[in-house]
Amino acid sequence: MEIFRKYDIRGLYPSEINEENAFKIGRAIATLLRKKNIFLNYDNRLGSIRIKDNFTSGLIHSGASVYELGMGPVTVSAFASIREKACGICISASHNPMEYTGILTYVDGVTLTPEDIEKTYKGKKFNDNFGKLIPFNYDDEYINFITKGQKIDLKLGIDSMGGSTTFIAQFAFNKIGAKTFMLRSSPSSDFYGLVPEPSIENCKDLGNLVRKEHLDFGLQLDADGDRGMIVDDKGRALDPMITSMVLIKYLKLKKIVATIACSSLLENYAKVKYVKTGRPNVEVEMKTKKYDFGVETASHFYFGKYYPFSDGILLGILIGKVIQSTGKKLSKLVDEFPKIYYGNISLAFSDQDSIKRKMNEIEKNLKGYKNRIEMDGIKIILENGFMLFRPSNTEPLVRVYYEGRGPSAFKQIHTLVNHIIK
Repeated sequence: MEIFRKYDIRGLYPSEINEENAFKIGRAIATLLRKKNIFLNYDNRLGSIRIKDNFTSGLIHSGASVYELGMGPVTVSAFASIREKACGICISASHNPMEYTGILTYVDGVTLTPEDIEKTYKGKKFNDNFGKLIPFNYDDEYINFITKGQKIDLKLGIDSMGGSTTFIAQFAFNKIGAKTFMLRSSPSSDFYGLVPEPSIENCKDLGNLVRKEHLDFGLQLDADGDRGMIVDDKGRALDPMITSMVLIKYLKLKKIVATIACSSLLENYAKVKYVKTGRPNVEVEMKTKKYDFGVETASHFYFGKYYPFSDGILLGILIGKVIQSTGKKLSKLVDEFPKIYYGNISLAFSDQDSIKRKMNEIEKNLKGYKNRIEMDGIKIILENGFMLFRPSNTEPLVRVYYEGRGPSAFKQIHTLVNHIIK
């Protein structure tokens, strides 16, 4: 079934995920976890709200004690899974468009990948014990944890894109003394007509707000709050790699995990371990507590001092800490770092077979290149940069990333990439 993706369960509502199969998915998860307590919340998509009761009923019919946390970001339920030695589930399709919904499952702070859930779902042998539903609030525990010891006397703009962080992000920053300016102050099931993914394009309105109100910085969050993008005081949306370098330098982060598509410039500031793209691959490394920081190109940021999963609100708090402690404007800090010459292209397809055919074509076009890494797709290391071609694990796309060491190299590699994918 296409809804069982590599990292989570996700699909269109109601054609792929609906009330009927949500009930069965709930039964499968509760059966697999053997009466483990489940802390459940959800985002504000219509699909998520409409499957919530059936999914919860499925969990309870197979013996789970469900602590319902209400609407909120995945970071709250994931945090509860650590603190309570439990399972945390958020009904959400993360950054996908409004037509989608999904189920993100965490056990002890690490993503439970859907492979075993799918097997249990297809086997249809569910536990028949009856559990219980307990209305619960975990927002305060989460906010207290991420704000402990922080004091940020700054002004910032927050754009939740109408997602599940709309209220909790403002509460968290107000608690530590920041003055917040909300770009979209109410949740919206259609995310104000936007795809709720932090991006340079989506940050234009936030950048205008930062400049208009003379704010110290801006923070944009995705629908479920585990991604974030920073806007500096000049209104510039920062590439996640630049944000990472600021954090690494000023928070003194020595050992980091980065996915294979990340900029090689990170190696100038920390010891880097590269892993496959995807939340679970970074979380597993962060869980070992050997690493201070993790990053993905898709604006996921992981902070080893706190927990294994990524958190957009925590990103904003720690960027605020850097600004506060240095006494410098964020734009000044950013301009200390070299410019990144980095690009990406997404090739859209209608089905997985088309993606496989395209990857085979790309493989043929790359036959002459010897210096390659095939950890995740095909990465070609060049004298003056790199190229990476990989199928997406969350959407029907082939993603292409490339970097050049300087403008001339970048232009050459960009031309080469276009020739390879044409």
